[in-house]
Amino acid sequence: MVVPTSYQHLPLTSTRNIRLLNIHPGSDSSELRLDIQQVCLDDKTLPPYSALSYCWEGQASDCPTLCDDATLHVTKNCKDAMMKLRMPEETVTLWIDSICIDQTNNEEKSGQVALMAEIYKNANQVTVWLGEWSRKMQQAVGIIKEIGDLSSLALLGWEATHEDGLRLQQRNQARVRDLEATTPHPSDDVLGSLFHRPWFNRMWTVQEVALARGNNVIIYNGPDPSEQLPWNTMLAAIDSLMVCHYPWVNLSRTVKLHKLLLEMVIMERWPTMKEVYDLKPGDLVRHPMVWPIIVDSREKGATDVRDKVFALYGVFQELKIARTLPAPDYSKSTEDVYRELTIACIESDRNLTVLFDAPSDRRHLRPHLASWVPDWSDSGWRGKGSTDCRIALTRDRFCAAGPTDPEWCFSKDGHRLQLRGKFIDEVILCGTPFCCLVDAHTLANIRDYRDPSTNSNAKEEYLSGLRQLYDSLTSWVSVCAWYDRYPATGETAREAFCRTLTQDFSIAEDVTPEHYQQVSAAWFDIMASANPDVEVFRARYGSELDDATIERVIEMCPPDAVSFSAFTMKSGGEFHSAAKLWSNRRGFYVTADGRMGTAPARTEVLRDGSSRAVNLVEAGDLIAVISGMEMPMVLRPLGSEAAADAKVVVRHGECVYRLVTHAYVHGIMYGEAWEDEAKRVEEIILV
Repeated sequence: MVVPTSYQHLPLTSTRNIRLLNIHPGSDSSELRLDIQQVCLDDKTLPPYSALSYCWEGQASDCPTLCDDATLHVTKNCKDAMMKLRMPEETVTLWIDSICIDQTNNEEKSGQVALMAEIYKNANQVTVWLGEWSRKMQQAVGIIKEIGDLSSLALLGWEATHEDGLRLQQRNQARVRDLEATTPHPSDDVLGSLFHRPWFNRMWTVQEVALARGNNVIIYNGPDPSEQLPWNTMLAAIDSLMVCHYPWVNLSRTVKLHKLLLEMVIMERWPTMKEVYDLKPGDLVRHPMVWPIIVDSREKGATDVRDKVFALYGVFQELKIARTLPAPDYSKSTEDVYRELTIACIESDRNLTVLFDAPSDRRHLRPHLASWVPDWSDSGWRGKGSTDCRIALTRDRFCAAGPTDPEWCFSKDGHRLQLRGKFIDEVILCGTPFCCLVDAHTLANIRDYRDPSTNSNAKEEYLSGLRQLYDSLTSWVSVCAWYDRYPATGETAREAFCRTLTQDFSIAEDVTPEHYQQVSAAWFDIMASANPDVEVFRARYGSELDDATIERVIEMCPPDAVSFSAFTMKSGGEFHSAAKLWSNRRGFYVTADGRMGTAPARTEVLRDGSSRAVNLVEAGDLIAVISGMEMPMVLRPLGSEAAADAKVVVRHGECVYRLVTHAYVHGIMYGEAWEDEAKRVEEIILV
């Protein structure tokens, strides 16, 4: 028997040509047979085809398949999809990226990726393959169809009569509640078998469904309609599940980017649809922007980290944004690709918002990445659906640079970003940051931290974080002994310090200023006392015992007792909780002019699996207010030795800086420093 030779892609004869894959008819038991043809996207007689959206799932291409009488190796997931899509009596024509693009030819790969928007728009249908279905997944599809169909009917009912729409919405909400009631534990969640499939977390799949013609997308498991799930039906169901706060699947994280891009593309293709989506005038961003897209894509995975950018190129083309972004080019370094995306974002959006996403936990692993360029391979601080207070989500309430507009320009080679701003102060002291990764709500019976039924690993991590919190806050409070009054505002040291810890937020929405003053003062007095451990126990238990007796009780308690009890103090406990929320994974610092502030810290995972917080800010860093930016930025002067390590060319006598992070600096968050005539506006060069 003659063994077929390995398949070799024939060169494309035009930059506008693509390959299409034909699957020959066959039965379930017969061998898969394929052939490949070249076609031109400009050809008016372009044959009808379906584009396959699937993910490689980390599989090797080790499944041999017969293609044009040669052996083509594909992944198991790809072969399973082709076997399922094959028809008994008709040829099926598909476009599959892993087969139709010569993955060994970077030049061809770059050109074909640039055409992917057209490839998916020209496809008669986009077929989503999630992998082989299980019984649970089949059940999940049935539930999604039921909820999605009710959601669609509710929308039609709303248009017909208000009462019909409400009635259908109530039925849908009742169905979701029933589903939740029959799911006592995440492991029992039926929908998880669908939404936890790797396809939902991959980068390329977002563009593939967003750019489909007429949103003609189906999730496929067979030719029977019962084995197919229309994409529109699933999105309608997701809307209902999110409105009803279905708890077991983080749907917002799973499909947020899918929904965002779909709505943007629909409004770009059919402008009249803006009125349909804009149910509350003013809520909708009518002009597509680059920043929300690239930020929401940070959690998506890609085998080649450059694809975190290249996979969005077609979307940007469709939305007519990021016009300065070069076409995909796999000969470029990851650092250059990320830098070009950041430049395109700033120039397209006409703002500097993207700079707030530059710091992250892992970017120190890319020493040659420009400091003002986010590491898009890292999910940043937005992952896992967290409310991480290192993100500058609250920036809109501040105006550190007053009512100024952003000003910037790039060097000719694009490696330097020049801004206008004022240097305000210098960091002289940094406190030890803390890291509480586990929230109390995730622990069973957390009020009794000795309960053996509580998850031991989560409990230990949580209590370790509380110990770090307590020790850090105690040391931070001691700094206030330096002050009589806070120099920047004239407040007492206590008032300035407490406002700094919570980034000038109250402890809760319904708390009056008087109550805030009361609980923050009580907390500060306890933490600043000569023996805070004793005062925490006294405030927690209302004990009238003398200090010596309480100290003996503390010695007999577990080592976590004091730090845990601080949250349940009868006076000050509310503020302690607020300090944990707003200062978690942040570092405290003091400047040369006596200002206090907090800035994000880097979370470092140790060898034993535990975590610690490491300051991003160092003594000697400068505080700058940048024109058009709501929060101050911490900048680090780059000396000749550091510049050489970072491969940055610095001319003699030139001052350049690395962007460290954004920060809260008490007393300059509302334009006070920008209005100071003694501080001059100057050009600031970031590298």
